[in-house]
Amino acid sequence: MAPKIEFSPAMPLPPVFDVQERIRQLHRYLDPEDPQYERKEQHTNIRAAIKLYEEGKIDGSQHVFIMDGKIVTREQVSNKGMAWAWLEGVFYQYAQRFS
Repeated sequence: MAPKIEFSPAMPLPPVFDVQERIRQLHRYLDPEDPQYERKEQHTNIRAAIKLYEEGKIDGSQHVFIMDGKIVTREQVSNKGMAWAWLEGVFYQYAQRFS
């Protein structure tokens, strides 16, 4: 009889989020020599995200919108017009200019 094959989930449950690795990644976004360098308009938001992780105020498990260096709601981001916003959390991050 062939041995029984054990399968594990493609994604660990609960999902694992490495805060220290995310902080390192965010720091790279601020380095003009790094290929993933982000626009200067996002630097205030990226620095705020780093600080929030370091202070334990966010842990990557929830979506958090950051605009002008402060946590805001999705509605505040949508109503702000031409402001730059940053989204952290739940395994993906993106930056988008709302217009």
